[in-house]
Amino acid sequence: MTAFRTPLILSSLAHDIHASAARWALRASGLDALWAGSLAEPELGPMSLHCDPDLGLRSSGALDHERIGATWYRRPRNPEHFPRAHRSDEPFLRGEWGRFLKNLYALTDTGADRLWINRPTCAAMAENKLVQLRAAHRCGLRFPATLASHDPDEIRRFVARHGRVVYKPFMTHTWQDAESGRMFSTYARIVEAAMLDDDQSLLHCPGIYQVYVEKRCDLRVTAIGDRYFAARLHSSQDDGVVDWRARQAVGGLRAEPGDLSAADQAKLAALMRELGLVFGCIDLAIDADGEAHFLEVNQAGQFLFVEDLLPSLPLLRAMSAMLAEGRPDYSLATIAPVSYAAYCASDEHRAWWAQASETLQNRNPAAAGISLE
Repeated sequence: MTAFRTPLILSSLAHDIHASAARWALRASGLDALWAGSLAEPELGPMSLHCDPDLGLRSSGALDHERIGATWYRRPRNPEHFPRAHRSDEPFLRGEWGRFLKNLYALTDTGADRLWINRPTCAAMAENKLVQLRAAHRCGLRFPATLASHDPDEIRRFVARHGRVVYKPFMTHTWQDAESGRMFSTYARIVEAAMLDDDQSLLHCPGIYQVYVEKRCDLRVTAIGDRYFAARLHSSQDDGVVDWRARQAVGGLRAEPGDLSAADQAKLAALMRELGLVFGCIDLAIDADGEAHFLEVNQAGQFLFVEDLLPSLPLLRAMSAMLAEGRPDYSLATIAPVSYAAYCASDEHRAWWAQASETLQNRNPAAAGISLE
């Protein structure tokens, strides 16, 4: 294999199957990847930021350009525990680490020769749903009329004007009812009249209200660098479920190869450039006429479940190739013909699961909203 710099995967979740699978895929091609919870991990070594009045800004240490290549900014977390510190000092240490890393992440655009998946500043901005819609508008993408509000009058007027409207949280949340023990999740759902009765309830919590698209199917597009992989998602039951994730959680989802027109792909590529992203999981609703309506892009989205449903899509191989080469115009030939199915049958997966299951032993993976990823 061509000599590449070491890829770095930043994820604080021991049960992150994407991080584990990518590391396995890279190893299968003779390239060891580092997996760390944050840039503060001791095995990465110390870091420094230098700003010289003549030479400008540079960094040294953990992100040494000669050693570390592409960096997958997946799900990192700032350090929270300091075994050698007095408890009274921990808030100060957490604050200082947070500010130090915030400076470092804000300056990642200075390392033009390193691919970030995705650059931290762009990742943070793209987490905002309305920023995505503004970018979609600029790129000519069709999307449903949307209101983000906690004003009861505005919400009622929006619903009255558009008829069938979906409520969506800014971020999916799962919790357990203290009395019944049942699990609940805030998936998207059709707004019913009773949901708009209580002013205080609406005032208490902002939400996203979006015109419902009468859809033929959902199209999940996984953008990995310059490649766009499309899959049509269907509920296994014709029960009118609005949010396919509710079916995914209980094994009621199926997939088939999807079609993405050249015009729509060009608009999605423009959206990714506008947002500064090189990776993202894009959700589109396809209406009865076959027109695509942009819903959102998750810059740290999950994609292995798509390859699990549709093994013909080489998503794990594509991500691993981009990590190895450190460029969005990668070649699939860079990586051995690995697959998610082969990873799941591997010794590394069994070892990972033995360790990861300890962190999940108090959870019910089958409960709606709880993902092993």
